[in-house]
Amino acid sequence: MAQITITRLNDGPRNAIFHVALQGDGTGDLVDAVLIDPATSFDVPLPPEPALRINRLIYDLTGFDAKLEFDYLGSDTPIWTMTGDGGTDLDFSAFGGLTDRSLELDGSGKLLLTTSGLAAGGLGTLIVMAKKS
Repeated sequence: MAQITITRLNDGPRNAIFHVALQGDGTGDLVDAVLIDPATSFDVPLPPEPALRINRLIYDLTGFDAKLEFDYLGSDTPIWTMTGDGGTDLDFSAFGGLTDRSLELDGSGKLLLTTSGLAAGGLGTLIVMAKKS
């Protein structure tokens, strides 16, 4: 599986920032890799329910595509698709951010990443700025 390194840059009372570094190692794509888990990603755990909003997403992917989803027991809730070979800075805060639309008892609150075409030598970086609901 590809190498993924997740670093929490900030964990305040209302907001958190995560840096995600990806590197393809020739073993294939990531499928539903957990980027943020309310139970383990914060100093004070959040309840395992829809509790996050993505307010800003900065990314650069080289040679592959990716998608973000919130974990949902029935099927995941799509959030955003990211195309490779270009960097992008997206600010969703003007309309309240991208929220987890899972039902309270059906969603785990986890933010997931799946890649497509991540081969050996592929590189990617994401900065995810989340608001805790």
